[in-house]
Amino acid sequence: MHDISVSQMKRVVQLSLPMAGSRFLQMFSGFIATMMVSHLGRDVLASCALINATLTVVLLVFISIVFSLSFIVGQSFGAKRYDEIGGLVQQGMLLSFILALIMMIFFWYADTVLRWFHQQPAMLLYVRQYFHALMWGVVPIMMQSCLEQFCYGVLKQRLVMIINFFSMLLGIPLAYILIFGKWGIPALGVKGLGLTFAIQAWFDFSLLLICCRYFSDFQKFELFKMRSMQGLIYLRKIFRIGWPMSVQFGGELGAFFVITMMIGWLGTNALAAVQITQQWMFLVIVPIFAMAEASGILVGQSVGAGELSKLNLINRASLFVSLGLIFIVDIGFVLFPHFLASFYMNTQQAKNAGILALIRPLFILMAITLIFNSIRDVISGSLRGLFDTQFPMQVGLFVMWCLVLPLGYFFAFKLHMNVIGFRLGGNIGLFIGALVIYWRWRLKVSGNKIPFTNALF
Repeated sequence: MHDISVSQMKRVVQLSLPMAGSRFLQMFSGFIATMMVSHLGRDVLASCALINATLTVVLLVFISIVFSLSFIVGQSFGAKRYDEIGGLVQQGMLLSFILALIMMIFFWYADTVLRWFHQQPAMLLYVRQYFHALMWGVVPIMMQSCLEQFCYGVLKQRLVMIINFFSMLLGIPLAYILIFGKWGIPALGVKGLGLTFAIQAWFDFSLLLICCRYFSDFQKFELFKMRSMQGLIYLRKIFRIGWPMSVQFGGELGAFFVITMMIGWLGTNALAAVQITQQWMFLVIVPIFAMAEASGILVGQSVGAGELSKLNLINRASLFVSLGLIFIVDIGFVLFPHFLASFYMNTQQAKNAGILALIRPLFILMAITLIFNSIRDVISGSLRGLFDTQFPMQVGLFVMWCLVLPLGYFFAFKLHMNVIGFRLGGNIGLFIGALVIYWRWRLKVSGNKIPFTNALF
């Protein structure tokens, strides 16, 4: 059993590491390009915050629907139903195209939507320029996401990372040329940033599509074979399993936004301290989310292969690896909070003393937050490998809106514990959520009797 557990841990790491690497490469490319455009002035920098917040929400809501493809393909891959995988990818591409058309409409009217929230007209001008340029890259963004999920499901994750690496090499100099204007090309500013990401998306999608067409490892799936749509059964399956993930991620992000607004009521120092700790937390979330997705894919493959005895081993291995990473990070949070804060502020200046007083306790509470959140995220990922997506959605929305938010408010404002109380109350809610998700997993795999339903409870 020990050997099998080590084997499962290796599988989790081998799958999740390239997945996390791909996302880090995408983040780094975007970070450098945004840093370039921020030199165009204060209004542009402020508009970038608005652009990034809007883009994050929209992409998360739409792309997360397609995330389900990796779990479905994983089960079919484990069962060696290769022709079925070809049909899944084709109808997944159709669904991605439909979602892209809807997203394009939103991008075209993004500045109009943000005007309803009383944003400044000067910033909305840059928002319009950015999204009108990026709109032409929405179709390849969604198509690329579909092909990436297919690659993850058939364990070709390194290919995705390599393509993202070449995309980064293209994107950074291209952003410089289009933003500032070089080699006879006019300076496009914020519009150049959106155009850069659109060109990157077409490059990524085209390269990945060529690999799927000509690499011998993909030939058995017959991705380019003419098939009957069969009543779009695969498209409906992808959407049925994927929409709860979209609602969950969007709903949790909405709760996160409300919590941030409430913390703002506590003053500038509280908001600044929380912002610093959250920036470090976001870096850790990327590999944890990759491990959760990897766990779901490996669970799906084992179900497809009829190896139900491995399900608990995969889940335990995923938890062990993710919590091992979290414990290492938490040591840094607890021992070096002021050093980590120094990346965002001058810790020697007296005017920052109020923020520094909050940094250490907030990093300690953040360390606990990451433990509970990682348990919930990884087990939720394992459940998605069983196509159980509605229950994690319900738990996620209930935990964030009915526990984390009200408990944080109660501790912060009613018990006068301020921002520390917000984090303390939130951790209580996350702990309950982790327990409920663990109970669901135990119920699902008890006696290796896997109920393949999306029933709510």
